Amino acid sequence: MTTDAEIFAVDFATLAREIAMDIFPLAQILELHKLDDVEWARISENRRFQTMLEQMVTDWNSAANTRQRVKIKAATGLESVLETYIAEILDTGIPLTQRVEAGKFLARLGELDGNLIEGGGADRFSITLNIGAMHKQLEDLKVIEGELA
Repeated sequence: MTTDAEIFAVDFATLAREIAMDIFPLAQILELHKLDDVEWARISENRRFQTMLEQMVTDWNSAANTRQRVKIKAATGLESVLETYIAEILDTGIPLTQRVEAGKFLARLGELDGNLIEGGGADRFSITLNIGAMHKQLEDLKVIEGELA
């Protein structure tokens, strides 16, 4: 049996956020936090935790958060199967072309292929101009500084 001090040592915010995100089953989240049924019952009845969970569920499910929610769920889902991809690259029972594609995919995820993933913090700036039949790609433009009169 845990004491109140031990229950309050649980990171309510992290626990509430993981439950609100609903990416993994509750049993898996409780196992991750090493909480048994008795501890979970005490935490789930705690008014402070209930308030925090309600707010996190509201925030997570808000329309303004849809894009971020989809990104996080996709990234989490992908991360949960990465070990399988890595293991199967070594499986000679899978055709080589499929293993090579899996390797390319992993290289791209790890930004090992020379291409930065969108939002990767590259210092590049690129402008594409399409004027009639003329197509010009400008990269790494110099900054033109000046003052308005």
